[in-house]
Amino acid sequence: MKILIIGGGPVTQELLKAFESEKELKRNEVVVVEIDAERAEEISKAFDVVVVRGDARDISLYESQIASLTPLSDFDAVLALTDREEVNIFALTIARHYGSAVRLARVKNVKVGEVVSRLELGVPIIVPTIVSNFIKTYLQTLLQPRLVGEVDEYKIYCLTTTGTDRVVNKKIEELQLPEDVKVLFVFDGTKLYVPSKEEVIKEGYLLYVLAKTSDISVISEIFKG
Repeated sequence: MKILIIGGGPVTQELLKAFESEKELKRNEVVVVEIDAERAEEISKAFDVVVVRGDARDISLYESQIASLTPLSDFDAVLALTDREEVNIFALTIARHYGSAVRLARVKNVKVGEVVSRLELGVPIIVPTIVSNFIKTYLQTLLQPRLVGEVDEYKIYCLTTTGTDRVVNKKIEELQLPEDVKVLFVFDGTKLYVPSKEEVIKEGYLLYVLAKTSDISVISEIFKG
């Protein structure tokens, strides 16, 4: 996969670290555009990516420097991750014009995100909204599980673990869960992932649980006790 990332700030660097830890950088061609010379050099030394130093607001950057590496239309994904919305929107507009398949932009304002969606520029990643929604979910599921969806006869519950819960500091395989109850996903504050049976449930984890029962008290008893 060919990926173009606009901006080499903290978000981009965390993304590159995540790719690197899962051996994804070697399987993909990643180009990072960064205007700051010192930061561009740091990224070039730290990661197996191509770094283009330049201003993402300069259209010639896309038509010359980037195009000399890979035509913009050939990128499978364009990620605009700078901390400036106008730069990110400009980058998405150029990427859409050239027909890049997937386009994502980091934005701070909900209304700006709505405009990005309405104009079909790409997918807006509205950071404050994402963070506030996670915090809201934590608070809503702190005392008891919450039903968040259904799949056929199964229900999906979400719950936050606390220090007094019976499941805390135990491996999933030690919980002796009923056959029709499964821990689908875990959010540990940094990432959402599918846990193994060896996963140790820690205080403050957000758990997504699949179960057939429609009785929230049953799920509460199993996980919170």
